[in-house]
Amino acid sequence: MHNVQFFLEGPGRQLRAVTLLATESKNVPKGSNDGRRVATMGLSDVCFHTMVDAQGNIAKQIDFDGYRFKFRDSNLPWDLMIA
Repeated sequence: MHNVQFFLEGPGRQLRAVTLLATESKNVPKGSNDGRRVATMGLSDVCFHTMVDAQGNIAKQIDFDGYRFKFRDSNLPWDLMIA
C-alpha cells in the first residue's frame, strides 16, 4: 500500500507538504455567526485539524468540511490536497 500524503495548495498554486499535528472536536452551535458554513444539517460536533509543514509553519482549519486552512503568516486560505 502507498502512504497518504497531504499538501496545502496556496495562492499561485504553490504546494506545501504538511502532516497532521492535532485534531480537536468542537461543539458548534446552530446559527453560528463565524462566517463558516455547516455541511450537514443538524451537525453540532465538528473535528478541526491543525497541520504543520517542514519549516514548522502551522495551518489551522477554517471551514467545517476540513479542506480549507490558513497559515499564521497568510491571510489567504489554502486548500487541502490528498495524494
